[in-house]
Amino acid sequence: MAFIHQILLYIHILVGAAALVLFWIPMAAKKGSPSHKKLGNLYAYAMYVVSISGIIMCIMVLIAPLTIKSKLAVLDAEQLNGALLQARLFATFLLALSLLVFVSIKHGLLVLVAKQNRALLKTPFHLFSVASLTLSGVVVLYFGLMQSHTLYMIFGVLCSVTGVSIYHYIFKAQIKERQWIIEHLSAFVGSGIAVYTAFFAVGGRHLLSELLPGQWQVLPWVLPGVIGGVMISRYKKRSIQQFKVQ
Repeated sequence: MAFIHQILLYIHILVGAAALVLFWIPMAAKKGSPSHKKLGNLYAYAMYVVSISGIIMCIMVLIAPLTIKSKLAVLDAEQLNGALLQARLFATFLLALSLLVFVSIKHGLLVLVAKQNRALLKTPFHLFSVASLTLSGVVVLYFGLMQSHTLYMIFGVLCSVTGVSIYHYIFKAQIKERQWIIEHLSAFVGSGIAVYTAFFAVGGRHLLSELLPGQWQVLPWVLPGVIGGVMISRYKKRSIQQFKVQ
């Protein structure tokens, strides 16, 4: 199991690094152009690999943390219990982020196919995926409140609110004409928020711990959400004008 986890980790890191760059290219391309579609699909495939590998690795840690993190075995009983708890909490947080990436990408692609016909969004798998994201957000928020962990609270709210928002889009009585364009762009930017947060929370945290003191270390973890929120607002305004969304 540890070997499989290691292989998945290498794949996750390599494809994730490419996705960090790919995220910006379709954003810069003209919306609806062939290059936007081609590069957007490439980004989506990369994010599927990143999210699915992340989900599998997190589940492995939750099920068998000592097998995956064998270095913890040298700790005494009291230290081990605390370390295992923290490992499982962090894996739960990363699982929520991985689900946020997966659901955002899947939803973003589905609305392009469905357009005004939202019946195509009501497949059992998609509804289950959104429910899993919502539940994971609630769990992370609960742990954040119990441990006064700011990052967990912020992204617990983000994941649960994203899930509820997607359900609202799927089941509300009617949507505005061409509103699916806004939903697509919002979903893809949401996936970017998640992948950049995961990068800062895992890959970049050791570097950032040396550059940013104390509570300032939470800043780069929160910045992707702030920047992403601004981007979503900006692209909504531009898309409303470009595609004449009501």
